[in-house]
Order: sequence, then C-alpha cells, then structure tokens
Amino acid sequence: MIFNSIEFGIFFPLVFILYWSLFNRNIKGRNIFLIIVSYIFYGWWDWRFLSLIFVSSLVDYIVGARLFKEKTNRKRKLLLFVSLFVNIGILGFFKYYNFFIESFVEAFSFFGHSPNISTLNIILPVGISFYTFQTLSYTLDIYYKKLEPSKNIFGFFAFVSFFPQLVAGPIERAKHLLPQFDEKKHINYEALRSGLLLMVWGFLKKIVIADRLARFIDAVYVTPDNASGWPVVFAVIFFAFQLYIDFSAYSDIAIGTARTLGFNLSINFNHPYLSSSFSNFWKRWHISLSSWFMDYIYIPLGGNRKGKLATKRNIMIVFLVSGLWHGASWNFVIWGAINGCFLIFLDKILYKINKKNTNHIISSILVSVLWALSLIFFRSSTFNEAITIFSKIGFSNIESLYNYSLGATEFKFTIFLLIFLMIFEIIQERKVDLYQWFISKPTIVRWSVYLILAVLIIMFGSYGIGVNDSNFIYFQF
Repeated sequence: MIFNSIEFGIFFPLVFILYWSLFNRNIKGRNIFLIIVSYIFYGWWDWRFLSLIFVSSLVDYIVGARLFKEKTNRKRKLLLFVSLFVNIGILGFFKYYNFFIESFVEAFSFFGHSPNISTLNIILPVGISFYTFQTLSYTLDIYYKKLEPSKNIFGFFAFVSFFPQLVAGPIERAKHLLPQFDEKKHINYEALRSGLLLMVWGFLKKIVIADRLARFIDAVYVTPDNASGWPVVFAVIFFAFQLYIDFSAYSDIAIGTARTLGFNLSINFNHPYLSSSFSNFWKRWHISLSSWFMDYIYIPLGGNRKGKLATKRNIMIVFLVSGLWHGASWNFVIWGAINGCFLIFLDKILYKINKKNTNHIISSILVSVLWALSLIFFRSSTFNEAITIFSKIGFSNIESLYNYSLGATEFKFTIFLLIFLMIFEIIQERKVDLYQWFISKPTIVRWSVYLILAVLIIMFGSYGIGVNDSNFIYFQF
C-alpha cells in the first residue's frame, strides 16, 4: 500500500478512528493493533513477504535479550553473528544474489570462461533495506551496551513494522522510537493539527511537483539517444529535485501520520540543497541513513582517529556501501564512489571558498550541480546509458524543450513550483518558524489555506494519462 493511493485514503482514517476510540485503552492492545494494521499495510503489496519481517523481528528480539544477559565475549560475538547472518543474509539473497552471480559470470567471461550459473527470478521485497537496518541497529546497540533490550515483545514487533515509516524510513533507532511503544497515548490537538498539515504538505510535494518532474525526466531517459542539449540539462536538474522532493515528501507524510497517532519520528531532511560543503550536505540528506552509516560502519572502522589516510579509506568504504545499499547495480557503486571523492577531495576547496560569507551561495550551487551530475549514474539503468546522458549534455535544441511530456505552460509552471519551494526552504533556513506564524493566524485564514492546498493537489496533481509510475522512488531500495 502506498500513501498516494485510494487504499490508503480509506485505510488511514479507519486506523485513526479505531486507534483512538477502541485500541488505545491499554498499551498491549494498542501495540497488537499497530502490528496488525502495519502487517495489513505491508501485506497489501505482497503478503508472502510478511514472513521476512516476522523472522527478522523474532530473531533480533531473542538475540537482544540473550546478548544483554551474556557476559562472555565469545558468546556475545556469536549471538551478534546470528543476527547479522539472518538479517544481512535475507537482505543479501533477495537484493544482491543475482547481482553477484551476474558480476561473477561477467568477470570470468572477460578471461574467456563462461561459468554456467543461472540467476533466479527473485522479487525484491519493498522496504527490506529500511527495516533490516532498523532492527539491526537494535541488536548492535545492545551489543555495544548502549541500550537495554525491550521486555515488551508486542512493542518491539510494532517498532519494527510501524507502518508510517516501514517501507521508506526514516530509519529509526530503537533508543528513540522503541520507548514510545511503552508510553500511554492521549490525543493531542496540536500534534494532530501539525501532523495533518505535514501530511498535506507531503502530498502536495509528491503529487503536484515530484510526479510532474518525473514525466519530463522519464520522457528524456526512455530514449536518451534521441535527446540532446537543453532537454538533457533540465532532465539532470529535474531529477535532482525529483529525488529530493519525492523522498522528503514520503518522510513528511510518514512523520505526519505517526504524529497523529502520538509518535515522534526523526527528521530525515534539513534543506540539503542549501549546503555549502559535501560534509554538510550529508548531514542534511537522508539523515537517518547517513547517521546509521556513521555510527555502525565509519566509527567502528576507526573514523578519523587513525590518521588522514585511514580517514579517507573509511569515508570511501562508507560511500561504496551506501551505493550498494541503494541498489544491486554497479551504477550505484559508482555513484557512491563519486560522492566519496567529492567529500574527500573537494571539501578542502569549498572550505576556503566559504571563509567569506558572500561565497556561500557559490559553494551551495557548486555542491548542488556536482550532486546532480553524480545522480546521472543513480537514475540510469546501465553504465552505457549514463555515459550517453553525459555525452548529450549541451546548450542546444532549446526549441525542443517542450516536446518531453510537459508543454510550454506546464513546463513554466514546474519551474515556478521549484522556485517557490526553494524560497520556502531559504526562509526556513533563516530560522523563521513558518508553522508558528501560520497557526497564529485567525481560523478563517488557516482553513482557507487548508482548502487551497487541497484544491491545488486535486487540480494540479500530476496523475492519470502520461504518468507511468506514481510510486515513491525509494520504494525500490
């Protein structure tokens, strides 16, 4: 089930009413209800893969309890290995089996051998990378003695499967979200109002802006050999915006949905396209994943404590793993390597540029442009397609700009939406609390804005004919 679907439009109001009217009277009953509705939410896509969430939850609940009691280092490492083997094993099989088999065959074919190893017809379970990392953080935190295990099995299962952030994050840490399943909940009008407003804002970003950008991008990428010049330039720029708007929209809806149920999720984006360096960018982009890699890969490898060379090595390892996390393709690995190089080699230059405050705009534009170029590998299906897109970048064929799914009026409207969004983020970046300003306005003003937002989504939403896929981009990861 996806947020921008009729099914969710029926599902969520029913869950909300039942949650607050019938199943919030005791913690155990509420958590069981959340498990059931979360499994329904996920199983709507394919019920067979619910077994993976159940196994992952059960293994880590048992391992976590045993880890906390065990004093022997050898046994503790063995228990951690069990958790890693089960979780990474499941993730590796479903997501990477065919990738490694194909890479193995291609490597041997290069030397004149052709191993007869067949790939399998494997369906990638939605959200497997997200909930696997979430439950792994629980076991790892107990292993490193940063967390005590949950004594509430229903609360833990609800934590792993919590439907607002189950399939595309934020990737929550147990120490932040898990205790919330042991708390008594009372409906809070302020949380309800802010949550619903955040959901509407997310739907607006997804349906009106991101899906409109997708139409132009898809039209260029479907036949990259036939496009060149300005259409390709705009496709590259538009995809950088689409990826951000689409994913942050999901996070907004997830955070808003959870908030209406009395839960607080972590912020996942913090105006990344206003970053003045790549290190700053990765502190603002997909924060829950970036911090996960920092805590569980970068720091255990030694972080920046073992000299400059080791630091660069650790950064590159993190980015290569990050690329592979995003998808079973060498394109994603290349994308990760490129961004690792940006961080290692370009941040020193950007630091010098940023010594003058007036140069922050220049460095922010440079970071955003280089990031957009790296995303060509992220968006392309193959390495050759990415190279083709790079070769087609130029400043010609301006007359064909409106031939790619968006006519002149709609193209200009799209540009207006992007400018509006960036101005909105610049205002927020200057610490202007737009929400507090908004709720301080008279009721008639606030409800007029609600109505306008709803009308905008209905009237200007990009759906129907010409829209190939309305799924959120990060569902594929």
